[in-house]
Parts: sequence; C-alpha cells; structure tokens
Amino acid sequence: MKYVQTIMRCSLAALVVAAGSVAAQAEGAVERLKKAGEVKIGTTQEPPYAIIAPDGKLSGAALDLNKAIFEKLGIKTITAETIDFGGLIPGIQAKRFDAVSMGLMIRAPRCKAVLFSEPDLCTAEGFAVKKGNPLGLQTYEDLVKGTTKIAVCGSCIEERRALEVGVPRDRLVVASDAFNAIKMLQAGRVDAVAWPDATLKSIIATMNDSELDVVSPVKGEPISCSGVAFNQADRDLRDAYDVAFAEMKESGEFAKIVAPYGFDPELTKAATREEHCGGEKN
Repeated sequence: MKYVQTIMRCSLAALVVAAGSVAAQAEGAVERLKKAGEVKIGTTQEPPYAIIAPDGKLSGAALDLNKAIFEKLGIKTITAETIDFGGLIPGIQAKRFDAVSMGLMIRAPRCKAVLFSEPDLCTAEGFAVKKGNPLGLQTYEDLVKGTTKIAVCGSCIEERRALEVGVPRDRLVVASDAFNAIKMLQAGRVDAVAWPDATLKSIIATMNDSELDVVSPVKGEPISCSGVAFNQADRDLRDAYDVAFAEMKESGEFAKIVAPYGFDPELTKAATREEHCGGEKN
C-alpha cells in the first residue's frame, strides 16, 4: 500500500509540473514579459544600430526602435547583454535573452534558425578604405586583385561574398566588431574593411578620421535589411512586435526614430521579411 501511495504522490507531482508547464506555454511570451516588466536584448556594439555607452546607456537606431515598440507592448524596461556577434543566434536559440537586435541582417539560412521581425533598417554594402581609395576598390571582384587584405565580420555576408568571388582565406582578417576593423585599417594591417555602409560611416564620423573614405554602395551588391530575431518558440512575441511596428511605420514615428541615424525609412517600407528569407515564410 505504501508503495502504491508513493507512486500516486509521484504521479500527482508530475501532473502538477506538467500542468504548470502547459499553463506557461499557454500564457505566451508577451504576457510573460509583461509580468516581468522587462525584455532582455542580446546585442553587440554596432553603430549606428546599437550603441552601448560605458555607463550602460543604450541608444542607436535599432535599440531606440526596440524601446518604442516594446513599450507599446506594455514592456517598459529593456536591458542589454553585449556579446560577440557569433554568440547572438546561439544565445537566442538557448533563450539566453528574449530578442537579438543590433543590425542583424535577414538572410535565408538565419531564417531557419530564428524568427525575424519584418525588416527594420535597410542599408547598402560598403568598403572603408584609405582616403582617395588608392586601390580603386568598387566591387567584391576588385578585392581578388593583388595582395589586398580585407577585414570582415566572421560568419557575416561580407566574409561569404569575399570567399565566393575568390579572395583567398589568408587575405581575410576576421574582426570582433567594426571598431576593431577600422582600427586595423588605420594601423595598415588591412587595406579595406567590408561592412554595411551605415556602420562604417558612423564609426569614421565618431573617430573624426579625415584620412578614411567609404565606398558605397558597393557595385553589384543588393540592399540588405536587418530585423529583430526571436526564439522560434516565441512566435506570439514576434507577431505582436510586427503589429506594433507596422503601426509605427504608418504613423510616421518610425521615420522620426531612424532618420537621424542616417537610415532611409522608405527603403524599409519597401522591404519584406519573406523576400529577405529567400521567398520562404518565417
């Protein structure tokens, strides 16, 4: 009898845990975050998308937009965890944070790993070069010539494009972020930095370096658009974010937030998630 009672107690405990789990799932991510009053963003230092001051203050086009949209969803506090780019998608998959935002470009392979919001910030590809562009770099094919060394973000589209056109791997230098890439260019360690043009222009302006130029747009390269990435289990959060975002685009509030950072709101309005996910629904 004691054995039977023990089994019944264990079964009851398992049912309680299961019921709690089902209830948590039914509640959804939006309600969970509303109750917590906070959303945790995974990001990296990527002006003008994401700027984290030494005192922890968050700004930048992407993070300012996030603040406004999450506030519309009833979530007033945003905290950010700053990590290397390569850890962002694994981090959201592991639910280390609730969303990723830093100018993460929407690409078809990434659409299989995470849920993206509709495109938020669109930009062209750019090369940062020494003043006057002494090597005459205008296309990715130009990078193949000679012994040109290029700084790129690891696992980013720029690295992939350079390899696709035939740049030898040993002439690609992976930088942890765009600031370090520009410092490599200043120090003569590389001849060019391949990165989204908005980031390059913002950093060079911040550094006030008149000896550097930005070649943009890189000829033959498409416009790229970023989005906020969510865990695949948090579709309700992604969908609610999209609804609030659509309202902001319609009202003009979106343009007021991003235009001061140098982004063209009309590029974003013309873009769709499905298009940037390679025609697949996400």
